Amino acid sequence: MKTNLNDVLHRVFCEVAERMAFLFCESPEADASCEPPPEIIGALMTFAGPLRGELRIATVPEVCREVASNVLGVEPDDEAAERASADALKELLNVTCGRILTELAGEEPVFDLSVPEVSEMSEDEWTRLGESASSILLMVDEYPIRLTLSVDEMEGAQRD
Repeated sequence: MKTNLNDVLHRVFCEVAERMAFLFCESPEADASCEPPPEIIGALMTFAGPLRGELRIATVPEVCREVASNVLGVEPDDEAAERASADALKELLNVTCGRILTELAGEEPVFDLSVPEVSEMSEDEWTRLGESASSILLMVDEYPIRLTLSVDEMEGAQRD
């Protein structure tokens, strides 16, 4: 049986975002613009073990603050949410990566996970992420989130 990585990425991320940060994802409208947002924050982590690859997330600062505020129980404009926004994005990515690896490889395999790294992204980087076959675009409220999963050494998987 083949595993569709984009379906797994979509389902797992939406479950994690909902349970961890009370964020509800939806697919964008078919005619929605995929134009890069004016300010983009990205996070990346790698994994190695029975599967090797990387998981990336890119979104706008408003989503990062929303994740932080929901986890901390404060308003999005609270200074604590602003200070914790990068760490909140890293933790969202970390939990998502762990859940995806469990989904793909089961509970027994052991993986080495890198510490997630956060950086600003350019509009060109946003566009390149969207060109990957293993990339999905989701919306949280009116804000875009792009996720890209790259997996090497995976038997029986398709990237469509």
